[in-house]
Amino acid sequence: MKNLILALLIGLCLPSIAFAKYCKDFKTHAEAQAYFNAKKPGYKRLDRDGDGSACDCLPGGTGKKCPKNKK
Repeated sequence: MKNLILALLIGLCLPSIAFAKYCKDFKTHAEAQAYFNAKKPGYKRLDRDGDGSACDCLPGGTGKKCPKNKK
């Protein structure tokens, strides 16, 4: 019984992990913004500052509040 419950919990969590999107998955801001606007799975992760603009630091974005490059 414990194994069945564990299997169900893992099965419910996997789709959210599989659909997670990150800015590094896109080449341009426009591409990320189109995905964000379509509200596809994992889209909320693309707008970390909550301004409605996805992946601002990608080419074509505003470039505001970008993480500093590690040296």
